[in-house]
Amino acid sequence: MKIEGTTNSANNTVQRKALMVDEDKDRYRRKERTDSLKQAGFKVYPVLRMQDVSARCKPGAFDVIVINGMQNPGPALELGEQIKTNDPRQRLFVVSSQSYEGENRDYIVSSWEELTRRIAAEDQPKDLVAA
Repeated sequence: MKIEGTTNSANNTVQRKALMVDEDKDRYRRKERTDSLKQAGFKVYPVLRMQDVSARCKPGAFDVIVINGMQNPGPALELGEQIKTNDPRQRLFVVSSQSYEGENRDYIVSSWEELTRRIAAEDQPKDLVAA
């Protein structure tokens, strides 16, 4: 039996936690995005309003924070900057179709597909060498 948030001695896994901020009113799209994070191995904690994030977003509380900035890119980016200011080591992604050229914001991704690829790439062991 797997207990969330603890190590399972049988397979030595730890449930990773993701905070997903998604103001999209379409619950089916929100569910699809939540499911993609679950498939990547995360227990997902959804937040439907950006204003509610600060109450849940404590340094070290989540392995990754994902903000859907497709509907409201400005506030999403501001929230991302606030999170990074409070905890520069926080793994963060803001999904936004707007480009922010010339700015050092490597956590912005242009689509949910890119988000999935980036999470998978970052989860790969760093010591693997391509053959």
